[in-house]
Amino acid sequence: MTALFEGYDAGAETVVIKGTGSHIAEGPGFNIFIAKSGELYTPDRGVLHGITRQMIFDLAASTDLSVHACDMSEAQLRDADEIFITSTAGEIIPVTTLNGVSIGDGKPGRFTRELFNAYWHDPAWTLSVAYGSSAQT
Repeated sequence: MTALFEGYDAGAETVVIKGTGSHIAEGPGFNIFIAKSGELYTPDRGVLHGITRQMIFDLAASTDLSVHACDMSEAQLRDADEIFITSTAGEIIPVTTLNGVSIGDGKPGRFTRELFNAYWHDPAWTLSVAYGSSAQT
């Protein structure tokens, strides 16, 4: 929690938390993914191995996109082609700036958009709920 308050004091919206050995771990309430050279990477230690994080692995596997859980350095984060975060409440959220510097072209990246669209619009990953007029409250 101290890191988050320090980030707020510095004008940040949120922070990235480092684990042991100065490797990137996660954020307060979210997991981090980066895309680099056509593949996805996410920290493998010091993270919550939750449902939304696993969903990215499953979605990526269904599209033959490689996802690697591995040590991630601050330099790799800064050098990413794109970054997105995942959380139960926010699902897939693009990160377009890091410490005031644009990631890629400063817009949500291709993989972020594709995974977001698959999650929200692909019938394999969604379930429509029809609310009828006979629904009781």
